[in-house]
Amino acid sequence: MHTATERAAALTITALSLEAVRDLLEPQPAPCLSVYLPTHRNVPDNRVDRPSFRHLIGALEMSLSAAHRRDEIDRLLRPFRLLADDQRFWEHSRDGLAVLASDGVARVFVLQRPVRPLAVVTNRFHLLPLLRIAAALERFQLLALTSREARVYEGTSWHGAAGQPDARPTVDRLDPVPLPAASGSVATEGRLVRDDVIDEEILQPHRVKLGKGPAGMAASDVVHGGFRSKQDDIDNDTEIFLRHVDEVVLREVSQPSGLPLLLVAASRLAATFRGLSKNPLLAAEYVAKDPHLLTPDDLAAAAADVFAQEREVRIAREVTAFGNARDHGHASGDPADIARAAVAGRVATLFVDEAEDLYGGVAETVLAKGGTVVALVRNAMPTETGLAAIYRY
Repeated sequence: MHTATERAAALTITALSLEAVRDLLEPQPAPCLSVYLPTHRNVPDNRVDRPSFRHLIGALEMSLSAAHRRDEIDRLLRPFRLLADDQRFWEHSRDGLAVLASDGVARVFVLQRPVRPLAVVTNRFHLLPLLRIAAALERFQLLALTSREARVYEGTSWHGAAGQPDARPTVDRLDPVPLPAASGSVATEGRLVRDDVIDEEILQPHRVKLGKGPAGMAASDVVHGGFRSKQDDIDNDTEIFLRHVDEVVLREVSQPSGLPLLLVAASRLAATFRGLSKNPLLAAEYVAKDPHLLTPDDLAAAAADVFAQEREVRIAREVTAFGNARDHGHASGDPADIARAAVAGRVATLFVDEAEDLYGGVAETVLAKGGTVVALVRNAMPTETGLAAIYRY
């Protein structure tokens, strides 16, 4: 029986991103073990996943046996065997799995896209399947807002390759992001509540502002004795609450993460919030619905639709930018020229045919040099070669 400490030391569950793949491109102690497996979400289909994974472990063991001692093989395979024995892990699988291990320590990626089964032992990780999926996902945060409370969630929108007509975007789940209360502690159930920010008693002294006398100094917003209309106070309190939400979300959520923020709110409230928000990461599009009327699955679906639309617009803009850059000699569709530019660190954005394995090395080089990789289906590619690049200079 393996302890939690043993498992934690050998296995790290890692969120997939281009940055995570870029980290894996760094030199690793050889041999590097790479395993990919298509998995299943539900019973009875997922009952084949663990036996299939153990079969791939056997393939790794056979490859290692030619050049490694028994004790060394056991050490290198230990994280895989720990994972194979973790029944709870296999009860919560998704559509694919990637396990990349070196020196007895593994990174585990749970994938929302299937992958081909593969087990290889090489001097560096086999990353092309992971890179393709990472190029087609987008992490984001979602602000579910009403006039009385605010909640923030984080999720990942998974896309098929851009330009693929039957690729339906999905958001697998939305995880709550705790928000701090006004006192600095974690707010009730991790959300901001207006009652914690605003005193609801209309005639409380804090609402009474003294006029400046008959000398022409009084302003129209002065409240004498708190006798403004109740609706005016409610509207003002809502604005105070929205400004507080914007400040807290910007400081505690958006600035640390740098992720786009999608607003879900009723139309009128959304217009008010967007008019006062100072958050530069607030997405241009929003979901004009009351989040109280939406289930978690409804929120996820609405988020997926918005980010799919934004991504298609962004991809179209980048393809147009490629055409403009090529007209000025700052882009190319020639694989040899792109390969040289990639090694020199000149590629800012690389477009690659998502079905093309030949250019995997070029894509990895671009990513390692700090560039961005965009996977497209062939009919969406701006060139006929399966490769296109916009250069930094």
